[in-house]
Amino acid sequence: MSEEVEYKESAFDKVIAKIMPIADVMQNNLYISAITRGMMSTMPVLMASAFFQLVYSLPIPAWTNLMASLGVTGVLSTVVDICNLTGLFMVVAIAYNLGGRLGVDAFLSAIISLVSFLILTPIDTADLGGWQPDAVIKTSYIGAQGIFTAMIVSVVATSVYAYFIKKDIKLNLPESVPEFVSKSFEGVPASLLTLIPFVCLRAAFAATPWGSFTGFVYTMLQQPLTTMGNTFPAHLIATLVLCLLWWCGVHGTLVCLGVLSAVMTEATIANATAAGAGQPAPFLLSMMTFFLVNQFMGGPGCLFGLYIDLAFFTKSERYKAQGKISLVPGLFNIIEPTVFGLPIVLNPVLFAPFVIVPVIVYAAYYLLASAGIIGVPVVNLTAMVLPGPIAGFILGGGLGLGFFVLAAMAFSVVAYPPLRQGA
Repeated sequence: MSEEVEYKESAFDKVIAKIMPIADVMQNNLYISAITRGMMSTMPVLMASAFFQLVYSLPIPAWTNLMASLGVTGVLSTVVDICNLTGLFMVVAIAYNLGGRLGVDAFLSAIISLVSFLILTPIDTADLGGWQPDAVIKTSYIGAQGIFTAMIVSVVATSVYAYFIKKDIKLNLPESVPEFVSKSFEGVPASLLTLIPFVCLRAAFAATPWGSFTGFVYTMLQQPLTTMGNTFPAHLIATLVLCLLWWCGVHGTLVCLGVLSAVMTEATIANATAAGAGQPAPFLLSMMTFFLVNQFMGGPGCLFGLYIDLAFFTKSERYKAQGKISLVPGLFNIIEPTVFGLPIVLNPVLFAPFVIVPVIVYAAYYLLASAGIIGVPVVNLTAMVLPGPIAGFILGGGLGLGFFVLAAMAFSVVAYPPLRQGA
């Protein structure tokens, strides 16, 4: 007679049950998805910024002196500043993604959102030697400090524009007019109706202590979140959530990246700007330190050690075969073959090292960087497939940071011991 075993839900199961619906919402929500995809669409510009910064700031004194003497440093640092106008790029990218998903003209959505963003952006005047004062926009307003405003404006402007278009508020020209002309004009009424609230918003906030909507969002929302989001506890929590989601079979990087980019990008750009000016990094933690631990060491979970264990140390033929499949993509931080093929997903044996190893590595980095023993990564390098041994030496944290990455990857080899034994 078989006994029926009653399953008792553990505290861990309860935590997972609460996290999974939130992850599903973040992964499938129209607006969150558009923001995430829009931010990721700006990666080529950020990669260009990182490349140009590497050219003139490679940590070799003879090289940097040569670049400065040839005038290359001055030119490329200006190019990097232009590439770091992230608010400007993000408002276009997010609106374009959202417009397409809402079923309206994506290009027009991006243009209208960009105009709305600029309407809210403070404009000063300066005497630049012309016959009248020139209008000047501070790059900080359309750069890192404008990221949250860009997110808000792109979502609101695109949604309002889509609402008017779907209500058929269009300018319908005669059929004799060429289609490309009529297409250009049909969105004019919806565009004007979309811009009017932003004009009113600009006028309203001009009379407040913040001076502008951008100033209000930065002071009341972005600055506090950036401060809280770039603390050590916040980075540890983000690391734990990222790894936990991957262990549950959810693409934790995509889920977390949208939120983390908004909070951590300003610190990343501030560090890069300070490094370009020859000043110390103002933020010990940024998106680049998060990538350093959670991406460049074999992907989330610092899986480099597991790849080495599978490929060279395990006695199990099945694990050896998996190691051959996992090693090459794993060296470039592509973890799906291992996460789903080994699997790591819902694997109780690998749960502890997968979640705890990145936390230990992050704690080690924080302690060493706080003590000034290793440098802070200041190059905005967003190439997620860059192997850790290379990334550590070119992120601008000096040789100490590079050797730290090598030591952390060696530690991960020791920290993934269970699969070394039998089949």
